[in-house]
Amino acid sequence: MKTRLIYLSLLAFWVSSCSEFLSVVPETERTVANFYKTAADFNTAVVGTYATYKHAGLYGNGGGSLIWLGEVSTDNTDYGYTRTPVSALGFEIEDLNYSLSNTYFRDAWLGHYQGIGRANAILDRIDAAPFDATLKAQYEGEARFLRAQFYFNLVRLFGDVQLVAKEINDPYGTADIPRSPAADVYALIVSDLVAAEDKLPATIAAANAGRVSKWAAKALLGKVYLTQKQYDKAALKLKEVIDANVYSLLPNYTDVFAASTSFAANKEVILSVQYKGGQIGQGGNFYSLWTPFGAVSPDFGVSGGPGDGVNRPTADLIAAYEPGDVRKAASIVTSYKDAQGKVVNEPYPVKFRQTGIIRGESDVDYPVLRYADVLLMYAEALNEQSQPATALPFLNQVRKRASLPDSKATVQADLRLALEQERRVELAFESQRWFDLVRTGRFVPVMTAKGYAAKPFQVVYPIPQREMDLNRRLTQNSGY
Repeated sequence: MKTRLIYLSLLAFWVSSCSEFLSVVPETERTVANFYKTAADFNTAVVGTYATYKHAGLYGNGGGSLIWLGEVSTDNTDYGYTRTPVSALGFEIEDLNYSLSNTYFRDAWLGHYQGIGRANAILDRIDAAPFDATLKAQYEGEARFLRAQFYFNLVRLFGDVQLVAKEINDPYGTADIPRSPAADVYALIVSDLVAAEDKLPATIAAANAGRVSKWAAKALLGKVYLTQKQYDKAALKLKEVIDANVYSLLPNYTDVFAASTSFAANKEVILSVQYKGGQIGQGGNFYSLWTPFGAVSPDFGVSGGPGDGVNRPTADLIAAYEPGDVRKAASIVTSYKDAQGKVVNEPYPVKFRQTGIIRGESDVDYPVLRYADVLLMYAEALNEQSQPATALPFLNQVRKRASLPDSKATVQADLRLALEQERRVELAFESQRWFDLVRTGRFVPVMTAKGYAAKPFQVVYPIPQREMDLNRRLTQNSGY
């Protein structure tokens, strides 16, 4: 069994102002007045910030907003559910026909800002805390990394967003803050990650699985530079990760996602959302949520059904795998046998296949940063600097692990398409597809060519109506 960091449910700490007569806070009460003092306090706060990964607006245990907005809104997956009023919001994402009140947008906004608020509280208070400087540096690095990642997701999802870099205790404290230009948001992201890579440890012990290292900061910074089209900076940062020889591709693609692969043995995963079965509120339900809706089958195992039909592979994604690509069988099953033994031709993902006997209690983690992603991003950064020959071997490393021959792409334009294809099948179901297509300017042409009603303004999502109602200074994205 893997030893891992389990994210605690950390409630926000509120300053009580119920009585003017109480000036001393009892030591048994945990409030802002007597918290943020010790190393243990800050560790709890940092772990609580990691817990944001499991918010419904992020990776949300199989049905989070990043699954819907990163996969179902693309040609990768759809919603295998009956069209009813109950399922309408999910089909808005599939159909690219968004309402401003869609809860997937609302949750993404709220979840990421919740994490930013937690990180801000740590960063505003840690300098004054009287404990070991090395540990303080680590906690600061973690908070900066997490704030950067949350803002990186927000700016890619919504464009200009509210830039809040200080703790706000007033529940109405953000109600008058307008959107800041995306360039300003990126400046904070880069600043945080540059600081984080110097403060974070180079290695993470198994007991702290799920916490970020300096290599995670470098990999994320490389992705930030790539998104900003600063290809020279991206290449330099990603090469640092590659040259460190800390991470490598596992020989067997399936092992990357298997619960049986220990943290120490998984040299490919740089950062993942941690899950732990055992009915302690920390189990994962990706597999059971993604099996066919309402279906029960011995093929799913005891804990794999009935499913909810979320993130169902499209026929187009299934056809995208080349003959002989071992990732196809490791990622997708195209049929199952029902309780009567009849074959039902409906696909479902098995990349995060659940183990055990309790539904929704998987030990399978959800990857956020992987070494394969680093290799493909590095190849992209080199290719965009007109170095396709130098880039090609890094693409071919990924293909070789998939039992595929070397790519025949030799010129920049062909290698762009080859990298797009490789990222699609290598990173399927990992909430990357929409971000990749938008980053490369390919979202509208790819989606419209396949019959989707994609519009140019949909390279960002709408600002949630709830936020517009609460803050009259917010403006809506063009087209919505």
